[in-house]
Amino acid sequence: MQVAAVSSLRMASRRHFSSSGIARAEQPASAPVVNYKRPVGGFRGGILGFLLGATVAGGAGYYYLLEEYQTASNLLLSSVEDLQSSTNKVRDYAKKIESVEAELKALRTKAATVEQLSELKGEVKKVYDALNIEHLELKSHVWGLEMDLQKVQQQAKSV
Repeated sequence: MQVAAVSSLRMASRRHFSSSGIARAEQPASAPVVNYKRPVGGFRGGILGFLLGATVAGGAGYYYLLEEYQTASNLLLSSVEDLQSSTNKVRDYAKKIESVEAELKALRTKAATVEQLSELKGEVKKVYDALNIEHLELKSHVWGLEMDLQKVQQQAKSV
């Protein structure tokens, strides 16, 4: 009987979190055990609500994070494509510059320098002076021939 008194004391000292009243009376040993469905209490309901809310918030956060990731990936991809097109343009400009430099180098080898032009100018002056001297010599020679021809004509008239 002492064991029954200790167990009833333990039952009385416990507090149950439920909306139903507390049964303090000791049940007879021969009474059948009745299992009844306990309603969800405030503590269990709070934990269940917290877990449900955390799951829903986590799912919504994951969905939002996934959308942001997709947006960022698309922006990064478009930036990479823009960078690729810019790189291609720069590469084309570099090829054009290289071809222009090659043409310029070829023209520099073919073009005359200032020294070469001054030498050529001096040679042209020498040739021009030589031609001028030859022209004057020819003129004096022609004048001499004309004088000789006039003398011959005057002699022919006088004879």
